[in-house]
Amino acid sequence: MDYDKYDNQENQEVRRKRRRSRRHKNSGCAGTMVYVIAVVGASLVISLAAIFTANDVFAFVKDNAMQQFYVSENTKLADLAKDLDKQGIINYGTVFKAYLAVKGDSADDVLAGEYQLNPSMDYGQIIDKLTNSSSSDTLQITIPEGYSVAQVRQLLLDNHVCTADALDKVLNQYPFKHDFLQDEKPVEEGWLEGYLFPDTYEIYKGNGSVVDTVNKMLNNFASRYGSEITDGANELGRSMHDIVTVASLVEREAQRDDERARIAGVIYNRLNNSSEFPYLQVDASVLYGLGRTSGKLTDEDLKSDSPYNLYTAEGLPPGPICNPGYASLYAASHPESHDYYYYVAMPDGSHLFASSYEEHQRNIATSNAAQAQAASENTDQSTEVSGE
Repeated sequence: MDYDKYDNQENQEVRRKRRRSRRHKNSGCAGTMVYVIAVVGASLVISLAAIFTANDVFAFVKDNAMQQFYVSENTKLADLAKDLDKQGIINYGTVFKAYLAVKGDSADDVLAGEYQLNPSMDYGQIIDKLTNSSSSDTLQITIPEGYSVAQVRQLLLDNHVCTADALDKVLNQYPFKHDFLQDEKPVEEGWLEGYLFPDTYEIYKGNGSVVDTVNKMLNNFASRYGSEITDGANELGRSMHDIVTVASLVEREAQRDDERARIAGVIYNRLNNSSEFPYLQVDASVLYGLGRTSGKLTDEDLKSDSPYNLYTAEGLPPGPICNPGYASLYAASHPESHDYYYYVAMPDGSHLFASSYEEHQRNIATSNAAQAQAASENTDQSTEVSGE
């Protein structure tokens, strides 16, 4: 056997294995380095993204340059992200939308108009400015007597005083501290019905002024519900809640000032003789329960299951059906003394009053004839105008 040859072959094989081992180690080291670099690079990118995002959200280091920002009608907060980004007030509209989604403010309305915004504001400040801003612009607005809270709400929105979201939060959630409201709590939708005193008000526009606007109406009620009304309520043995409720019925039923106290007298006559007259049968209250303010009542309407249906619910409704003015509040606290239990409307806004059901039936016939005559005359006048 050639031992030298065998030794050489063995040595060559060992050397080959060593070279492969070194190549494997070198390859492993290179792979590890690439992985480390990739991880460090990704971490750096993520860190930089987080820093830039945080800077945009919290405005740690941003330009201080006040800008005019215009919002058009019927705009949601989330819809402004693109314009805020485009104008440079924020840098990441997508992040702004995500921020709103987390806070639950995406669908909030923003009042149309111009706003002073600064890139140095953080997201929270921008949102607060857009949703709670007050304006230096004032508006004179008149709340008619007999308007319900729903009608007052719509009047304010129609005049672009504030957004629906801001107004609804104040009307239905803000815990006003007025003494006369304590018996109306807990705070809930409709709890201010009857207490937004009808009058002409000078108010500021903007969501930040909504509390002040409603507060003016409540303060006005407090000042107008004075000693004369309080004394009258005490003599009747009625609470403020009762007086305001009766006044609201009078406000929606009476069209002539000289009949307010008389209609109030009919209501109290029925309340004081509930065994014989358990139902007030006030149409305006039925309409309120149906979410309406006018129109004829059908037989189906008169059977509606509502505590405001005073053809099926005994006594007074749960609360006021509108915001009465002073004349109706005074009438409710100083009703006319008489023996009437019924009344029916005439075309001119006056009413026919009756003490007995038989007399009331005759009055109804008179009213129906007068209504038919008035409708016929209106038709004739319409025909003459159209030239037919």
